[in-house]
Amino acid sequence: MTSWTKELDEASVLATKAGYWHVVLFYLLCGLAAIPTSFLVFSQVFTNATPQHWCAPPPELDSLNLSDEVLRSLTVPEDNGVYQSCRAYTVDPRALYAALNDYIDERSEFIREGGALRMVLIRQLVPAVGEAERKKQISRVTEAILSLRSKETEPCAHGWRYSTEHYLRTLVTDFSLVCDQEWMPRTGNTLFWVGSIFGNLIFGWMSDRYGRRPTILLMILLEVPLAIAASFPNTYWSYAAIRIAGGLFFPALYQQPFILALELMPPKKRPHTGIVVGMLFASGMCLLALLAYAIRDWFYLSLATSLPFVFLFGYYWLIPESPRWLVGRGRIAKAEKVFRDLAKKNGIDLPRGFLLDLHKKIKDEESEVTMLNNMNGHLTNFSDIPEKEDYDRRISNMLTFKPDLSRINELEEPNKVEDLERILALQVAEIVNKKDKLKKEMENMHEESKEDGSNDESRLNLDVIQKSTQTDPYRKSPTNTLRRKSIQIVTRIFITDDAEEDAIDNKRMDDQNSEGDCKASPLDVFRYPNIRRKFFLLTFNWVALGVVYNSLSYNTPNLGVDDYLAFFIGGAVELPSYFIAWRCMDRYGRRWVLCIFMSIGGLACISCILVPETWPWITVFLAMFGRLFIAASFAIFYVQIGELLPTVLRAQAMGAASFISGLGLLACPYIVFLLIVMGILSMAAAITSLFLPETLNQPLPQTLEDGETFGRDIKLLSCVKNPKKCTRSDLD
Repeated sequence: MTSWTKELDEASVLATKAGYWHVVLFYLLCGLAAIPTSFLVFSQVFTNATPQHWCAPPPELDSLNLSDEVLRSLTVPEDNGVYQSCRAYTVDPRALYAALNDYIDERSEFIREGGALRMVLIRQLVPAVGEAERKKQISRVTEAILSLRSKETEPCAHGWRYSTEHYLRTLVTDFSLVCDQEWMPRTGNTLFWVGSIFGNLIFGWMSDRYGRRPTILLMILLEVPLAIAASFPNTYWSYAAIRIAGGLFFPALYQQPFILALELMPPKKRPHTGIVVGMLFASGMCLLALLAYAIRDWFYLSLATSLPFVFLFGYYWLIPESPRWLVGRGRIAKAEKVFRDLAKKNGIDLPRGFLLDLHKKIKDEESEVTMLNNMNGHLTNFSDIPEKEDYDRRISNMLTFKPDLSRINELEEPNKVEDLERILALQVAEIVNKKDKLKKEMENMHEESKEDGSNDESRLNLDVIQKSTQTDPYRKSPTNTLRRKSIQIVTRIFITDDAEEDAIDNKRMDDQNSEGDCKASPLDVFRYPNIRRKFFLLTFNWVALGVVYNSLSYNTPNLGVDDYLAFFIGGAVELPSYFIAWRCMDRYGRRWVLCIFMSIGGLACISCILVPETWPWITVFLAMFGRLFIAASFAIFYVQIGELLPTVLRAQAMGAASFISGLGLLACPYIVFLLIVMGILSMAAAITSLFLPETLNQPLPQTLEDGETFGRDIKLLSCVKNPKKCTRSDLD
């Protein structure tokens, strides 16, 4: 292999072979990805809830001091015990007062309005003496209203009354978002996903360009105040605007800590990442249901699900940068420092330069194997010879060590193999000579700058020249130079340096042993056929899983049972699903388990439409059974997508896939009743998952070459090997 995949895997094992800090860090990252995001996305199920409502009676009837139940029965039409929500009978107040003349007490009172006194006429029922007299009055009023009310119903003209059985107050009751305005809460839910669509692209690009750590810290800095501000809207549209802004951070806040945890953990612990994130996400949903049940007021619920997260600002001192991202950017010394700091907190002492020693050791082993194979007449590393331009670019991007040209020349290989190796050796020698020449110029300039005493200016020039030592075809571009300077600024803000380390030595280590500054962009997803194929399959699966999972989650108020209970059951059902997914995918791999789970979830959704409405608990059971397997599928999928995409493109590709899936999520508030659509989508995704390669016991791809070669020759019906029988060559 030409990347640092093996070195990074072994380094992560060495840094976490003892101690508990990496476990604490792992759960901190998983908790950051799960708990705040579950509150952020699903709190609107309760804050935007629409309680039972009916038309408010005219003010004249309100003055009669009748109970809400009596007034509703007299003014609101009823059908099989269900009152209409948006229409009511009208009553002529003058005719009513005339009919109840002997029961009405009229008096005038002065009230102050705007600093002036105004006289108003108040009509009330004459106070009754005794219970019998009160019943007689109510009977008389009831007869009068029934005889005088209109025969046809009309839209509500005096507002609405709301049941407080389940909700004391919601945004719907505060802003009267019912009847002709019932589309507004649903649209507000949709607008949240609009924000998330663009957030995927922005933060995915930022993560791969500036690093995982600064991206996560920036999201925390912006998201927490926005979540708190959503508790103080003046209008519903101001609330929706804040939710759109908050939606920018939701998918990235879920993905980026997950990616960082995935890239920090040793190979055997990586599958746990998606499982733990999923279990904590489900736990957050259960906690949200309990909080909503206990509070029942949207304002206090919004504060309770946002204020505690001010403690997330403490992550500035806790989370490191991803060493895999640092290696991809050519910063080997920084990557080593991350491992050494992690090991130190675990009580392990790793010597400085250990990562470079691992790299040289592995490269020597691979060189020996390659030389032996070539001596036997087999050219193993050059099965596919790319075109000239692509060939040069791969050499510049993937050169990871200074080759020993004498060893290449010593190989006695006849015919085409000898010619090919000679061409390769000449091209590599030319690259190395250019780098050596530029390094000498850099060192001379550094010595001169020391004599002149111009530290700041020389440091800047030194950085520019050093970056030019990497084989970068775009090094003369002013835009590229500006981008590098912006990266340095972000690094200085979010990343602290150890004063004891020699910066110049670190830069030399980076130049001589790194893969060079990563130039991967989202367009590279479409330039490589195998990466492109996997990206499209993963995107379709993400769309299907996202639509089905979120539709089932938002559908809980429509299952015919208590909202809080249904939502809590939905979260509780997911907890065992992640444990099942973990055990199955560790034993049987990702592909077939994902296919089977999504098929079962889809069949459960389709079965819901066959259940009569008189059996609500059967529908609840099928919906939760389907949700169990869809949630398990999502956990497996998140592990799979992280293992299939190369490090240099992981965040950007996940952001692009999530962007496309976000377009499908816009329809979630409108298809919560269409279980047949959810079932078909799930079944289709189950089939397409078989066209993806198996990632169990496979190294995490680091470069574009790794991503392109991995799974190129997939066999559709192949099964995973028994882990107990896997050899080291299988894992490599």
